[in-house]
Amino acid sequence: MTKIRWHKKSIVSRLTFFVVLIIVIQTVLLVGSLIVGGVLNQAEHNAYQAFYEKVNNRKDFVQREMKNRWTNLEPYLSPISKILSKEGISTDVIFDEVVDELIAMLRTTQVSGVYMILEPADRALDKYPSLYLRDYDPITNLQSDDDLYMICGPSDLAKRLKIPLDQTWQYNLKLTEGNGDFYFKPYLNAPLTTKASYLGYWSKPFKLSEDDLTVLTYSMPLFDVNGALKGVIGVEITLNYLTQFFPASELQPRDSLGYMIAYRDSPDGLLRPVFMEGALQKRLISGLEPLDLSIVDQDRNIFKLKTHKGSENIYASVEKIGLYQFNTPFEDEQWYLIGLMREDYLLNYVNRIKQILWMSLWTSIIVGIFGGILISYQVSRPIINLAKQVRESDKSKIMYLEPTGLLELDELSSTMEFTNKLMLASASRLSRISEMFDVPIGAFEINLNTGRVFVTDYFYSILKFEAHETERLETKESFIKLINAILEHPEPDENDVYRLMLEPVRWVKIKMIEDAELMYGVVMDVTDEIREKNLIKLDRDMDPLTKLLNRKGFQWQFEIWVQTDHSGEAALLMFDLDNLKMINDSYGHKWGDQYIIHAVERLQAITDDDHKLLGRRSGDEFVMLLYDFESKDAIRRCVTAFYEKIEQQFIEFPDGMRKTVAISAGIMWMDCPELGYDELLHYADEALYESKRQNKGRYTESRY
Repeated sequence: MTKIRWHKKSIVSRLTFFVVLIIVIQTVLLVGSLIVGGVLNQAEHNAYQAFYEKVNNRKDFVQREMKNRWTNLEPYLSPISKILSKEGISTDVIFDEVVDELIAMLRTTQVSGVYMILEPADRALDKYPSLYLRDYDPITNLQSDDDLYMICGPSDLAKRLKIPLDQTWQYNLKLTEGNGDFYFKPYLNAPLTTKASYLGYWSKPFKLSEDDLTVLTYSMPLFDVNGALKGVIGVEITLNYLTQFFPASELQPRDSLGYMIAYRDSPDGLLRPVFMEGALQKRLISGLEPLDLSIVDQDRNIFKLKTHKGSENIYASVEKIGLYQFNTPFEDEQWYLIGLMREDYLLNYVNRIKQILWMSLWTSIIVGIFGGILISYQVSRPIINLAKQVRESDKSKIMYLEPTGLLELDELSSTMEFTNKLMLASASRLSRISEMFDVPIGAFEINLNTGRVFVTDYFYSILKFEAHETERLETKESFIKLINAILEHPEPDENDVYRLMLEPVRWVKIKMIEDAELMYGVVMDVTDEIREKNLIKLDRDMDPLTKLLNRKGFQWQFEIWVQTDHSGEAALLMFDLDNLKMINDSYGHKWGDQYIIHAVERLQAITDDDHKLLGRRSGDEFVMLLYDFESKDAIRRCVTAFYEKIEQQFIEFPDGMRKTVAISAGIMWMDCPELGYDELLHYADEALYESKRQNKGRYTESRY
């Protein structure tokens, strides 16, 4: 390698000083203004303040609901206490008399369940006389009781009220160490005072039984009019219902981590999650481990979450929910609302400022470069003259260049003359290689030491380059960049074959050999060969009856789609034709085939080809990929419209009967990137057979 020498006639020595001086001055001014002005710090504080206000407002709202609405049991305690004071009546009669008060309490507090649990005669049996009612949708149907379910209580009472028994129904409630805190804690603290509201207890989420929903409860001791302790009364909130009070979108419009509720059993205890919402939050944060938080902003209670599975920093705004009064039995049990945001969204404005500053810095560099160009204009004339000599010289002959009077340019002239000689020798060798083939091929050679590139006549024509485009590929760096760009698009299932991103698409085969000094390569156009192979693959992967992709063909196209860039919501759907066997048995397989073809025509019309991929897996099973939709609701509307249309379109059979296509479906959402094709298909298939069992002729969404 030739060492660069500093000389008074050197272009480098004349330009470097001025360019570096301008850049250094502008950079110092820019950095100094940022440090003195504190722009970035203020932007970060503004972002933390907005985050804090959102979470604090949500905390205030939830705290009002929990303290003022959900725990407003006082108006119903007095009439229930009078009923409990009656002597000689059974628990069934007590429940029969208090049920109206419990239902009124359920409607007023707008919770998902109410209960009254009485102390049994023998606690050793672990069975407690109870009346437990639940409303799975507390917001609607407030005028009648037909939406209620009995979780626990006398079945005769449910029959009188005309409400169904829940699938987890028990006559007496079985309480254990795992599910009994909501009863035992307020009951055992009842001797402290007869003021029931002072002994109210919020339980951590739990299940009444293994098959039940997860709930949290608020319980109070229950006294009769004489102050005798009879049991516990309270309300229930299912976690499904609780989720409605924590809209994740108010923190972040898309891909929001949302809210969680955490708990500590003492002022110095560890924060542990007890309520988490959203699949994304549960995937990134473990609900089984305490939260490891480091303080970021003490005044606004902003922390950075240390333990998570994400690649970006996650910030947490932690606000205490005041549930208990001072000097009450459970005041040490503290609940917190935690809002979570990713750094890229929370500090988006700060990052934009940084980008602007970087752009300003690069602008300074560009200004410095142009300053150097202006200064160098006085010494550019010798360079222009040299370029003219090279441009007008005969490339097929040995080149001789006149001295310029500048040291670097004279060295460059000598190097160019030497390279010209090498190029002529290499071109001769490459031409002989090209003539050995019966078809047009292109060949190239790169001298890794000198940086010169040599190509044969056919090379650029195979790659579809125009003559004026080849000038920018004469350097080693630009040419290698071109080759690497081609190598980024290999053709699947082919060796050394690459796709040219042109219209129409073309394919080339490239073979290369590299040693310490030279890189050789041969390029051949194999477009016709690849197209013929693709047609063979298409016939192999096509279902002959419906002209759809068969099982293997659909999976192949699906895997290709997964590897491409795409946006929006997507879903994998499994369809199963209903009544196909009956039609085959009644009218023959010819009409069964017509039934299948009619169904395929309806499936093809579900949306345009830019948003779907459709295939046939077996006789009556089809699989479809819907993609690039703006939302899941848009996909639901599309599928719902499909079912509405097929109900209006009939097939007339030979006996004059007119029938519609009946088809069941299962939907698996494509929002779990860790799942492969077979797993996605499995969950879609499970949802399909859920439709076959309970919703035949409709669709069901996977619960995964």
